Amino acid sequence: MKKTFLITTLFSLLFACSSETKIDLPENPEPPLDNLEVYTLPVVVHIIHGGESIGEGFNLATERIKEQIQSLNHDFRRVAGTLGENNSPLSSDSFIQFKLAEIDPNGNPTNGINRINYYDNTSVRGDKDRFDWLPEFEYWNPNKYINIWVYGGYAPNTFAGAASFPTTNLPGIKDELKTIGDGILINVHHFGKSDVSGGLNLGKTLTHEMGHFLGLLHIWGAALEGKPCSDHDDFIEDTPPVSSSIDGCDGTIPKACDGQPAPVNNYMNLTDDRCMNVFTKGQIKRMRYVLEHAERRKTLITSDVISR
Repeated sequence: MKKTFLITTLFSLLFACSSETKIDLPENPEPPLDNLEVYTLPVVVHIIHGGESIGEGFNLATERIKEQIQSLNHDFRRVAGTLGENNSPLSSDSFIQFKLAEIDPNGNPTNGINRINYYDNTSVRGDKDRFDWLPEFEYWNPNKYINIWVYGGYAPNTFAGAASFPTTNLPGIKDELKTIGDGILINVHHFGKSDVSGGLNLGKTLTHEMGHFLGLLHIWGAALEGKPCSDHDDFIEDTPPVSSSIDGCDGTIPKACDGQPAPVNNYMNLTDDRCMNVFTKGQIKRMRYVLEHAERRKTLITSDVISR
């Protein structure tokens, strides 16, 4: 049920099927991807709560928020000794990292955490595209900040998260940003480490959605599950084609369409958090291409709202 809901939601709201062929991305150094410039991206976390004290209910503790951003960096930087470490020859450090904003839109100091009482915003209605109504709570300049909304309006394991895609010429993505807002939505129950059951409790939902925000598709591409393997393409050369998400990472690893082991541990799968620890070099090249060329992404790497 969880997988079906997530897949249906993400496809219906975020993905566009594409008949385009692969395009050649600019060549990065061959593996390992070393000596690349480190891109540090500013984030603001909008905590939408119900009036609770900080650290209670949906008004998450500051430490949990900071730990989630640290976990995100562990995943993107493939940090040894963390849950982001892997020994896959297909993977590498992405040289992409994230930092809570230090200056708010008014030029004042901030810790990058913006707390919003839902009941002070009762006119906000969720009966339209989520990236049209989320900015009604709060929306910082998307050319300078990655907006992350953490919202408690969903039960655990019914909806984990969603992200808006970049405007880019890459295949598999719509050419135009169709919504007012641009950012990432995470169900509060799946933000950071938690004791929620079901497997989405180690903070990997944000890593997965950040992959979408930076231009990655699911490992089975934009086609609906159940289509022939030839219809499934994530436009990444080093992820073997699969026709659906892969549940779990225990026991026998299933086969991809071409007979290779399926990429069970890839962040762009929908498996349990404990299974996820791989971005491939091809995925990293695509994300870096987006940061260097896409509107509302390329300005993030030079944003002046954090110290560098």
